[in-house]
Amino acid sequence: MYLEEMLKQILDRLDEQQALLQATLNSLTSTKAVASFLGVSPRTIQLWVKQKKLLDGTHYYRDGKRLIFIPAAILELKNNPYKGSSPLKEDMQKEETPKKKTLNPVAKKILGDVKKVSNG
Repeated sequence: MYLEEMLKQILDRLDEQQALLQATLNSLTSTKAVASFLGVSPRTIQLWVKQKKLLDGTHYYRDGKRLIFIPAAILELKNNPYKGSSPLKEDMQKEETPKKKTLNPVAKKILGDVKKVSNG
């Protein structure tokens, strides 16, 4: 009896999650919504379209001048950023490259003096 109740609760939660996902997917048709979902700016989405990183007929289609994004393709892009030549893959690789940290010259002088004092 306990397992049946637990299974029913799990199935109910799954139904809720599917409804939430469907509502989210239905709202992923505008540039602004897609940008927010992918964690980039709307300008980045526009650049990806211009650079053909997002493909007409695959990621979006045109309704006159307006772009209508295909929710399933955007979700696939987010879930599999390393697949193919994904623009997210390229952005993630850029982020993984460590940037050399440099100190402000004044801070460097202060920290250099502190180091000298603390060592002896």
